[in-house]
Amino acid sequence: MAGRHAREDGDSGPALMALGGIGGQEGERVVDLDAPLLSHTTREIRDLLKRGESFGLHVRDAQRAVHLDREGCLALLAALVGAGYLTAPEDLDQPQHCYNCRTEDCEYHDYRTWTLTPAGRSLAHASGRRPSTRKNADALAAKVVRAARAINADPDATLWWVKEIRAAGAYADPGRESLLHVDLAVDLRPRLDDPHEQRKAEQRLHDAARDHGERRRVLDMGGYGHWRTRLALAGRSKVVRLFESVQGVEGRVLFEEERELTVSAETTVPYQRPAEVPLTICSWCGRQGEATRVAQRGASLASSPVGLCEQCLSLGWADDLQYQGSVDVWPWGAVRRLRPALAEEPLHSSGCALCGRGEAVEQPWWPGDHRDGSGGSEPVVLRLCDVCPGLLELVDSPGRDGMWCARHEHACMVGMRALLWRRAGVAEVPPSARRARKRPRLTALHRDVLARVEEHGALSAVDLARAPISQIHQDSRWWMVRLAHLFDHRLIAEVRDGGDGGDEARGLVRATSDLERDLEARLDALHRPGPAWDGERVLEPAPPAGWAELRDEAGQEAARLDRAALRRRADRPVPQADRDRWG
Repeated sequence: MAGRHAREDGDSGPALMALGGIGGQEGERVVDLDAPLLSHTTREIRDLLKRGESFGLHVRDAQRAVHLDREGCLALLAALVGAGYLTAPEDLDQPQHCYNCRTEDCEYHDYRTWTLTPAGRSLAHASGRRPSTRKNADALAAKVVRAARAINADPDATLWWVKEIRAAGAYADPGRESLLHVDLAVDLRPRLDDPHEQRKAEQRLHDAARDHGERRRVLDMGGYGHWRTRLALAGRSKVVRLFESVQGVEGRVLFEEERELTVSAETTVPYQRPAEVPLTICSWCGRQGEATRVAQRGASLASSPVGLCEQCLSLGWADDLQYQGSVDVWPWGAVRRLRPALAEEPLHSSGCALCGRGEAVEQPWWPGDHRDGSGGSEPVVLRLCDVCPGLLELVDSPGRDGMWCARHEHACMVGMRALLWRRAGVAEVPPSARRARKRPRLTALHRDVLARVEEHGALSAVDLARAPISQIHQDSRWWMVRLAHLFDHRLIAEVRDGGDGGDEARGLVRATSDLERDLEARLDALHRPGPAWDGERVLEPAPPAGWAELRDEAGQEAARLDRAALRRRADRPVPQADRDRWG
């Protein structure tokens, strides 16, 4: 069986089964992504093949990936077939009659499919990381050995223990100095000798983890405890690969447990998952009825004293709030229904109309976000506290920008959760530090777009879609994603004064200057405008001294660049390519 899963496309690896079952190909092949391949970079060919992994490739898929015309894409697909990465469709040379257009060889409805070969699938999952040295590989193997000792010190935590670890694959060859992977053959043993009791114990372990917030996990082939043990050994490393140790595997022994840690199991009754018991009163609005238990991430959910009705659960939903059941948490519908309902019939006769807290103020509130589809801007008069307006997506005055509204809603949700835990006497768990989102990599296409923005002064996604560099398959939405990457790097900014161009002037962007980027970075480091939760209430802190002057300086620089960009756009019009019926 081990030979059945050996690779046949040239990748090095032991003829062993992956420890968790049949392993995937991701990260198993490493290539130079900048090396030329079929007159393109290997990165472009890999990204093209990745598009067709599931359902194959169409001509239009190739146009989106490599930015060629139809004839160039057909030539590239033919070259990929000749290189052994693709299989050509059987009807490649047959005329394609389009029943939509009543024409022959319609470009828009060409659904001929090129499928990936094993070599193509391998290249589609290839990565561009560099090989590891023997020294680094030994350090990673030593880390796995330390993890094995920690697992064997408490085998009841994962219900599996490590009997032996051997070097395998290229890592077993002491003469190999450059290593793409650290392959290890691991012999895992169950904690209990009875397979039925082992499965029941792992199910209890899994349900306990689900109760503490570990949700939406895919069931593993080896069981939950087996998956936890593998995760403790090597994490999600793409360098360290774990394989099943079978009899006859040769390799240096890195770790061996002399004790026998498998114990006899006592027969227990059939295991049933504990039933979810909801509460009978909502902890936020105070209404009687079924309330879903909610808890902080990492806290026990089954014993949580905090519950929310379906409506309040939708209003206060956040990523770090876990809840029972499978309620669809979608705030927009609840907001659309609650705004007029609270104005006509408040839930509480005194205090806040929604939650009943004191210190509520009756005043007009304006919609802060039009995502609910209402599209209206008429105010609604409500008696609300400092937390509930953000839950209802309301603001205290018209004209608030989107960033202010987003910060206001976030502050109100943080305040809602803090008040819920405080009322129930639950210690608040500080949120875990989230890794900053990695900015997208800038490619040659992004730099070319930036150069065109600088050349013409101000451009929009519509201008780019109409330009000669665009193909007929690319619309303005495709270009908006590329412009968003430049926004993330602060290389472009929106033109705030679009002039009198009407719809054509909307969405114009221009290049930023070094001074403007420096001023924006200093503004963000000094103060970010918008409400925040201070531990007692939601309020907007006053900016520190000097921030207003710095903001005015940044505004003046932005206005100067806007005027210069619009003048350059008028002097150097954006060329437009001729389009056919589909362009």
